[in-house]
Amino acid sequence: LACFGGSIHLSVIEVLERDVGLRLTNSLESAATDGFLEKVDLGYRFSHDRVQEAAYNMLNSQDRAKRHLKYGLALCMRATLDDNNGMIFTAVGQVNRTGPEIIYSAEEKSLISASNFRAGRKAMGLSDFGSALKFFERGIDFLHNDHWDDDYEFSLEIFDCAAKCAYAIGDHEKLKLLSNQILVSARSFEGKLNVLCYTINLLCDASLLDKAIEKCTWLLSMLGVEFSWASSRDTTLILVEKMRSILSGHSNEFLLQYIKMKDHSKIIAMKVLSRLNITLVLSRPDFSPVATLQMVELSLTHGMSPMSAIGFVYLGSMLASLGHMREGSRFVKLALNIVQLFGSKELAGEVMAISTQTAAYVEPMQSAIEFHMVGHKSSQEVGDIRSASLNFLLYCGGLFWSGAHLNRVKVRYEEACRFMEQHNMLSMMQTEGRWKINKLINGYESGIDIPVVTSKHCVDDKNLYARKYFHFQNMYVTFIYRDFGKMKSAAEKFIESKFEGWTILVAPGAQAFIFGLVSFWIFRQTHDMQWLAQGTASKDLIQKWEETSEWNFFHKRNLLEAEEHFCRNNYDKARLCYNVAISASKEHKFIHDEALACELAGHFSFEMGDMSAALEYFTRSNESYYEWGAIAKATAVFNHAVFTFQNVNAQP
Repeated sequence: LACFGGSIHLSVIEVLERDVGLRLTNSLESAATDGFLEKVDLGYRFSHDRVQEAAYNMLNSQDRAKRHLKYGLALCMRATLDDNNGMIFTAVGQVNRTGPEIIYSAEEKSLISASNFRAGRKAMGLSDFGSALKFFERGIDFLHNDHWDDDYEFSLEIFDCAAKCAYAIGDHEKLKLLSNQILVSARSFEGKLNVLCYTINLLCDASLLDKAIEKCTWLLSMLGVEFSWASSRDTTLILVEKMRSILSGHSNEFLLQYIKMKDHSKIIAMKVLSRLNITLVLSRPDFSPVATLQMVELSLTHGMSPMSAIGFVYLGSMLASLGHMREGSRFVKLALNIVQLFGSKELAGEVMAISTQTAAYVEPMQSAIEFHMVGHKSSQEVGDIRSASLNFLLYCGGLFWSGAHLNRVKVRYEEACRFMEQHNMLSMMQTEGRWKINKLINGYESGIDIPVVTSKHCVDDKNLYARKYFHFQNMYVTFIYRDFGKMKSAAEKFIESKFEGWTILVAPGAQAFIFGLVSFWIFRQTHDMQWLAQGTASKDLIQKWEETSEWNFFHKRNLLEAEEHFCRNNYDKARLCYNVAISASKEHKFIHDEALACELAGHFSFEMGDMSAALEYFTRSNESYYEWGAIAKATAVFNHAVFTFQNVNAQP
């Protein structure tokens, strides 16, 4: 009993008695009577840990190893014969306390390898990828020297599973070692595909995006699929319209009943295109639609596959970004249905990440973003750590822009960053927003600056999205704290970043809103007409999104109109729009936008010489910022109001 730790199950006792020939029941009953053991519902346990230790230490190391092996082999055999998943962990727990050096039977080694593989798969099913990796590694230890020749299929499968688990827990060194074994020993391109995809993921995680793209295009060429780099934006728009025309004749119901893809090379090409697509989104966004359209075209030509969900979710997001919001929503829903149709749990997280961002332009943002945590959980369960991290990060950003209390947002950001650190996903942290929240809570001069990792990635890397987001965060904080000079500089760099994505995300909606407000302020200070044009363009974009989500964009459009009227000297219209924006943002639970609208209305009223109204607006702004959790910003608004009115009263 001591070999099994603190307790033993009745089912294990039955195997040991039946298959090993031990006579345990009477001895266990006597030990229980003497107080060394306690009888429980389904077995026995030691009355104290020290009793178990003393019993175990009575055996020398060689005797322990023999017993663990003997009991473990019997349990492995019984678990295999009875297809008993419940016993497999106990079985491998015994044999794994020995080593392959004391086993000379090839059959016994094969049994132990197969049992560890089975335990590893079960652990993967429980989303315990760390334990699963240990089982797979132990199973590999028991493989004989010529296993790649004599048992190729099993060898490939156990190494493949081990590599997946290593990637899932962020152990990149083990992943490289396992991948090298597969790349050297796999007999076919198909056998190497999974680890090649992990290699692409590693390149992306290290922000080596050009190398990731090079690897993807090489893989596609090996599959006989050529990727076109000759597409301009105008040409891509023509291709998009052509695809819209084709799909307009097919309902979602028709597409869900469409033929299934059978050409295995095309199925593999779909997987590679999906990896290429996400890489292009970050570094060469002009070409990401080409990958998306190619995936959809392959689906229509050769049939639907689980990967078709990725093609259609990005198509939906792309159409939404072009202003076809309802049509985009249709294909996003189709993608979710394809995941359900094929039972594609491994793709659910990525599809939910993109579909939820699109939904935030149709449904109330506060409720839509909660599905990111569903996507986060789904991704974790299958070991898709990249999608799990992406969902968590997008959720945190959505919380901020939906007006959730800043302390809650801060806690969630910290949880997300810990998760990414634990899984070696440091490159994704370049867009995290904790510093912005700290500025709002602790103050503009708090000494908390943009993380070094963020600055480094934006300067050195090819990640254009990260670069633009970096400049946007600078622009946002300097705008919120009314630092005109630094804000104008950040706005100019924001324009220079020239990232025009084809994917609809929550961040661009926030960027358009804030950039519009910034542009109108710069125009009033400089009278440079290009800034008035920039602000008007942002307002028009927000108005377009308002057509599908009045809840999210009505108050934003009114605040932008108020600022535009202010610029054009339409003061009565400006005053009306400020009040509508304040009322609507309050009604729709965007407390941070309510605070901002009140503050801008206060500055407007002050410029108009209406000191009483200005004081009232600044007071409401202070209260709203405080309610949001932006303590330092609330204090700054209060101090500004006090300073302003003291100066006014001091004038003769």
